[in-house]
Amino acid sequence: MELAKPFRMSQPAISRHLRVLEKAGLISTSVRAQERPRRLETAPLKVAIDWIEKYRQMWEKRYQALDGLLEELQTIQTKGDKQNEIRKRRS
Repeated sequence: MELAKPFRMSQPAISRHLRVLEKAGLISTSVRAQERPRRLETAPLKVAIDWIEKYRQMWEKRYQALDGLLEELQTIQTKGDKQNEIRKRRS
């Protein structure tokens, strides 16, 4: 019940969410008299964070390469625009 207080969800909905998290290994439940204390399991989150970080770094490198290419194209475009402007002035 204590977990449900801050949320606008029914107790059964909270229980379903907790079962999903427990099945995924993200929380563990123990029994203490009438209470069912839950504990956050951080090891699976560490695995997910490591996986995400690997791909974040890969995409960061690709975006940096794309930024470099776009900058190069913009430089070429600017030079071309300046040359066209000079030609127009001469004619």
